[in-house]
Amino acid sequence: MPQTFQEFNSTLKSVDKDDLQRAVEVASTPTQEYLEKNFKIKDKDGNLRFMSPLKTPQVKLLKLYRWCKDNDLPTRIIVLKARKTGISTLIEAVMLKETLERGIDSIVIAHDKSTAEYIFGITHRFWNNYPLSKPEAGVPSKHRLKFKDQEGLMVVETAGNAQAGTGMTPQFIHGSEVAKWEKGTETAVALFQSIGESRETSVIMESTAQGFDGLFYPYWDNAEKYCRLRWSSKEGEPAPDIEILDYENWNGYIPFFISWFEDPEYVMNFRNPEQRSHFSTTLDDYEKELIKRYQLSYEQLLWRRWTLKNKCQNDIKIFRQEYPSTPEEAFVTTGRPYLDHDKLDLMPLEDGRQGYLYQIERWEKTIKFEESKGDFLTIYRDPEPTHRYVMGIDVAEGTLDLDKSKDPDQSVAIVLDLDNGGEQVAVIKGYIGEEELAERVAMLGQYYNVAYIVPEVMGYGQHVAIYLGKKYPREMLYHRTDFLSDRPKRSRQVGWRTTISTRPIMLGDMKQGVADRAIIVHDRDTLKELKRLEWTNKGRIEAGSGHDDHCFALALAIQGLKSYPINMHHQGHYGGRQHLPEHLRKLYDSRRSSNDAEQDETTGY
Repeated sequence: MPQTFQEFNSTLKSVDKDDLQRAVEVASTPTQEYLEKNFKIKDKDGNLRFMSPLKTPQVKLLKLYRWCKDNDLPTRIIVLKARKTGISTLIEAVMLKETLERGIDSIVIAHDKSTAEYIFGITHRFWNNYPLSKPEAGVPSKHRLKFKDQEGLMVVETAGNAQAGTGMTPQFIHGSEVAKWEKGTETAVALFQSIGESRETSVIMESTAQGFDGLFYPYWDNAEKYCRLRWSSKEGEPAPDIEILDYENWNGYIPFFISWFEDPEYVMNFRNPEQRSHFSTTLDDYEKELIKRYQLSYEQLLWRRWTLKNKCQNDIKIFRQEYPSTPEEAFVTTGRPYLDHDKLDLMPLEDGRQGYLYQIERWEKTIKFEESKGDFLTIYRDPEPTHRYVMGIDVAEGTLDLDKSKDPDQSVAIVLDLDNGGEQVAVIKGYIGEEELAERVAMLGQYYNVAYIVPEVMGYGQHVAIYLGKKYPREMLYHRTDFLSDRPKRSRQVGWRTTISTRPIMLGDMKQGVADRAIIVHDRDTLKELKRLEWTNKGRIEAGSGHDDHCFALALAIQGLKSYPINMHHQGHYGGRQHLPEHLRKLYDSRRSSNDAEQDETTGY
């Protein structure tokens, strides 16, 4: 029942003044200001001070935390970060605030004992120096903070204990350096069963990368694939813009990446103007790209060089893992990479536009693109009327590998622009039956000025090749040259057949295309797979424990760049080597020199 003013006033007088002050402080002060005014840290110089001002990555994480609360969602955030960006400190502050305010139970899981004790030391420092009224602590402990006369519990455990947290029902879980958890999957399965899914619960996992581990990387990969996070500015503050691309397959985590150059402390001053001037003349291609893409200063790049040499053993793989510029840089293969990662890391990734194609049946049949989230097709560049395009198609086998049954192979088609640096302009990817795929790629080829198509004909790819042979202009289909045992002549069958002889050729051409920067990749999944290609101990080139669908679709498209019908008049182009873009002539010449003198006038081989 509603209280009268006298009843309310009487109740108010009975409240302890310190408790009232704390309640008013918590309720009326923005989270950022509250943390900056009430929580003390020890900085890198050993000084004890309030955590003001928060670093930009810390502010962004708070914004994501508040976004989840404002949208009545359980807080699920996964943070891929550079080292020492203050994220663990921020999470501990938020966790303690929630424990004080709501009396929740929370748990921190660290990868080893020393890190667990260090993190809980941060919490004890916050508690010991908290300036507002607070409940009396219970029995002191290195691994537990419990209040004497108030609900609320904070516990720290190590991931070496696969049953960590299973005896609790926590409302807040902080997973620290998850990629390094000794019993990662086993610990996570037990731990995540203990927390509910209400809006009052929070799970924040943070880590630097540790190769393609079995826990953190899959969680990150799924979150990044199906949830898109962008940042804008609102009233001078960073504001998150979150778009869910596929609710059905999304794991519920918001992917938040923190690059090394977002930390304002990662700079180094020059001794004098002359040193700075000389430094500007020594920049390599990658450093120039960092300046162009992220507007980095020479002072930031000087810090990068110093840290690479003095803290990372002058090993660029170590630096990129510990201090990544992009998420793709962070996950470093533990084997011997097949492709040049320096060149791959320069690829300009984009989000693209998802949707589908449809045909307008009028006097002149016209194909249109309609945007639709979650569809199989992603467009990065619309077709240019006078450009030539090529497409590579890798068709999934249609069966589930028992070891990958939760993540089977996809069918992938990649379109490249021959007249604009081998730029990736479109990709189809998904679990698509061969009949539907054949129809989709045929329409996509028509959309891109009747693109030259190179389908793979192994397994179910044969069905796609047969369909294209009937429905698509045959002169714009790749025809392989086989010496068949039962025929003295060469075969002119549609499609590329990957064999023990042709596989090294297509992968070698792709390697050359990457090294010469003769291709431009925009699709994240394509780049991820390219970076996972590595030499095995047996001398084969494999994708580690991942997939290679995008790799082979791209390799097939590169075969299209090499064998485009250069002698035919198509879309206003007249053939001949001299009309190929400069960056593609080397690819063309390498193919031509390996062929016999006998050459088809239409296809060029």
